[in-house]
Amino acid sequence: MLRRILNSYRNAYRGVPRDVWLLSLVLLVSRSGTMVLPYLSIYATREQGIPPMSVGWLLAFYGVGGVVSAILGGWITARIGAIATQVLSFALSIPGFLILERAASFEQMCGALLYLGIAVEMMRPAANTATIEFCTDESQHTRALAVNRLAVNLGMSIGPTVGGFLAVLDYRWLFWGNAIGAAAAILVMLATFGTGRKIAKQATSATSDPPMDGAGKAVRARSPWRDGRYVAFCALNALVSIVFFQFLGTYPLYLNEQYHLSEDQIGLLFAVNTIVIVLFELILVNAIRDLPLVRVFAWGHLLGCAGFGLLPLAVGSPFAAGYAWCVVTMLILTAGEMLAMPLGAAYAARRSTPANRGHYMGVYASSFSIAVLVAPVVGMWLYARNPHLVWYSGLIAGSAVFIGLLKIADLEKSSNGDGG
Repeated sequence: MLRRILNSYRNAYRGVPRDVWLLSLVLLVSRSGTMVLPYLSIYATREQGIPPMSVGWLLAFYGVGGVVSAILGGWITARIGAIATQVLSFALSIPGFLILERAASFEQMCGALLYLGIAVEMMRPAANTATIEFCTDESQHTRALAVNRLAVNLGMSIGPTVGGFLAVLDYRWLFWGNAIGAAAAILVMLATFGTGRKIAKQATSATSDPPMDGAGKAVRARSPWRDGRYVAFCALNALVSIVFFQFLGTYPLYLNEQYHLSEDQIGLLFAVNTIVIVLFELILVNAIRDLPLVRVFAWGHLLGCAGFGLLPLAVGSPFAAGYAWCVVTMLILTAGEMLAMPLGAAYAARRSTPANRGHYMGVYASSFSIAVLVAPVVGMWLYARNPHLVWYSGLIAGSAVFIGLLKIADLEKSSNGDGG
């Protein structure tokens, strides 16, 4: 039995290119410094005295920056390369966290979060593009992206957990911790990839000769906005991501006010999510790699939304029972996340070519950025009316997305013969 488990791990990790692992190391360092956003809703309400509805609009400014940056990041990636774009993103984010720490009014916080959204989210399409470009064939895409997520989630098991304990001491340490994490990521990126060969390779691949038709004439790469099926896929991803991005707004606030959990207890709950992903996601992705991609993506999101939808059932229970139920719901939504999240970027890679991959990844990243924009406003609006309404609405949204994705999967099956 032990040998079988070890073999499953070995098979899951086998064949992932070395450069993907090196890039994942950079992402691990970067995400280990993620401390501000998971607790920003509590910080704004408790430390700054901002009401929940206004906190929703506050967080939306980060989303506005993210929407701009998702498209901008894809455009910049296509011109200077994915590695250089990530270095730029890390560098621009450092002053943003320090400015946010000094913000003394609602307006100043809005401005700082708008800037941070642009700076931080610029790296999302660049990281996905780099991961795909480092692969030697399409069969590696899903596992390479899963390794990418493994590093991100390992870092997220460190950053928010440490941040929860630091927040109990003094919230200002969270902002400095985030800035230090970004600076450390720059150093690791430069030490790992340098400023010459790798960046030049990425820039060259991003601006390589366009594809040719049968007559030897250049063919203009298709815009992702003209790919109706892909746009529909990204729109559905944006809708379900609004539910998942309650992690950055109503979720910690709900746990704090309804389950009476402190920041360090919430941080440990976040760690459950990330540790399970680190231990099992790549094995799961390897096990399901031959299943229809879009169909598995649909089931994963439905399961994730079900985990959120079950959250209110133990409110009012004794602390131990309530906390145990929070862990159970976290495990359910984590299972859904492991099924869905690694596959979205793989679908973007499948429908794109090297000539337009940065743009496709930018549109896919924009679906998350739109969700970051909308999630806090909608979530806090629902929360202000009934805290439990957030999660019931999320379950309804997840069901609608599930139906829509199954329709896309059927189209994939009819056109490719593989079920999506």
